[in-house]
Amino acid sequence: MKITIRDVATDAGVSAKTVSRVLNNLPYVSADVRNRVWESVNKLGYTPDEAGKRLASMKSGGRVRTGNIGCVLFPSYEKYSEPYTAEILEELGKVLLEMNLHQYFCYTLEELADPSLFTRMVNPNMVDGCVLIGLSNQHQQDIIKIKNKIDCIVLVGLVNDNCVTSVHPDGVLGGYLGVKHLISLGHRRIGCVVGYSGHSDTELRLTGYKKALSEAGIEYDPKLVVGGKFSIEGAAEATKLLLKLSVPPTAIYSVSDPMAIGVYKMVQECGLRIPQDISVVGFDDIKLAAHLFPGLTTVGMDKYEMVKMAVQVLLDQIDGKSKSNMQITFPVKLVERNSCRRLE
Repeated sequence: MKITIRDVATDAGVSAKTVSRVLNNLPYVSADVRNRVWESVNKLGYTPDEAGKRLASMKSGGRVRTGNIGCVLFPSYEKYSEPYTAEILEELGKVLLEMNLHQYFCYTLEELADPSLFTRMVNPNMVDGCVLIGLSNQHQQDIIKIKNKIDCIVLVGLVNDNCVTSVHPDGVLGGYLGVKHLISLGHRRIGCVVGYSGHSDTELRLTGYKKALSEAGIEYDPKLVVGGKFSIEGAAEATKLLLKLSVPPTAIYSVSDPMAIGVYKMVQECGLRIPQDISVVGFDDIKLAAHLFPGLTTVGMDKYEMVKMAVQVLLDQIDGKSKSNMQITFPVKLVERNSCRRLE
């Protein structure tokens, strides 16, 4: 006999409506109730009616379509408080809504380390594909693990070995534009706050930094490059190290805007002023960048169009139009504000 949603509700001791809310990942259901519902779903072997309804009418290339898309984030990102990630998620929500798609789940790799959660969510019966955000070279095994369950995935970011289709901002060009701008203002001793070693954003944006220095005939000094762990606190500590150098930099390039906030914090704590005493350039053009004092000069991209491109590539995979992995580099531009000054 076919298991119904009412069977699940009876087993879990909740209403059928509550079971529906859990299955559709809707809010206003406690964690305890969600766990009970999923335990009943797994115990009874329930398959949501949604898949059955779509079986006859929503196939593409032999694939059952659910209209659901999953989202997986870099393990340490706080989903809604890390500015860049929050803005990418906001644009993803807009794009999915416009395309009549539903974001079925949004978890970090850290959360998906729970085998039960991974099995329930990263499930081809529940989602058509997944958008990965912020994952990089060190997460290749995690990406492969997801891809072994869900054929169609796209990364907003970059992994070097081409194990996944990706759409990413042009980090090399962005780093080059930001540092070239500082050099054009007369700066030659330029500090660089990077993220994690081996992370593609760090590597690409650092390559752009080095390219601009080389083009201007400025020797690369590794002492001027300090890790900021892609966090405000980490970047503040990195900035402290740069300012303690016997010959401190006159400008700092941060490979992300959230880390640039950490640069601002430490510069001000040390009694210095931006841009009078030190110039700062970031990367990402998060909304907050325009509201810092002074406004942050940074490298930006059209996040909506970048995410839209990623989702379209994902849909092409789902529809069987694209099978080979590809890397799509999205254009960036310098956004000038008031955090840089020309040296006399």
